[in-house]
Amino acid sequence: METKMLFGVGLVFDTPEYGTIVMGANEELDDLLPSTIQDMIGEQVMIKSVDGEERVYNVVSSQINHSIAGKKNVGICLGKGISPDEIVADSIVYYYSSEPID
Repeated sequence: METKMLFGVGLVFDTPEYGTIVMGANEELDDLLPSTIQDMIGEQVMIKSVDGEERVYNVVSSQINHSIAGKKNVGICLGKGISPDEIVADSIVYYYSSEPID
């Protein structure tokens, strides 16, 4: 298994239509194409809480938005089966794969 940090969780919220969504930013992603970030996110992410607990979640969908300042904000939908209470702000979202990272 290989992991690489995607972003720190800045916001976690629940929507009736899509379920739990985590959002955050990482300036290391700002120069990458959205398609590259989408590929990095893949089908699963690992979220590590500030107390060190690690959990792997399936990714339902993801979206990359551009801020006015040219920064990228990443949103990952984890679906309706996940409670937003499971994910604490300031947790870290990692790329998660059993495949080697290029």
